[in-house]
Amino acid sequence: NAALDDAIPIALYRLDKSNQEFIRYRLAQCSFAESWGNGVGSFTRIYFCMAELNKQRAEQLMHADIPNYTEDTK
Repeated sequence: NAALDDAIPIALYRLDKSNQEFIRYRLAQCSFAESWGNGVGSFTRIYFCMAELNKQRAEQLMHADIPNYTEDTK
């Protein structure tokens, strides 16, 4: 299917761009969270922030309405 052959690379490209933008957002957001204080606690805040945003991103991707192209081609 020609349309499917075109759709998959486009979708993968967009997912890659989305992931790149998420990483930029996560860095900016967690750097802000790190600035809420100083000392040893700032490292804890940045890692907690990254873990929380990663969890949210994983949930978004797991619940995204992404077609299963392997089943669609059968």
